[in-house]
Amino acid sequence: MEYEIEAVARALYSAEDDAQVWDYEPEIIKDEFRKYAQTALALLAQRRRQERFDSQAVAFPYAA
Repeated sequence: MEYEIEAVARALYSAEDDAQVWDYEPEIIKDEFRKYAQTALALLAQRRRQERFDSQAVAFPYAA
């Protein structure tokens, strides 16, 4: 999981308009983007779980 967080953090950082070189940034900046990456990955996992749940749901006809 650490690799995924680091990869997403680097990608988010690179998407910034004024992005410099990741390796030369201070840890405080890297940690900020790692937090963004963790949030993004958690939201993605939540979305995938919801999609799996939705695809397994069986629609019952409404009988009134």
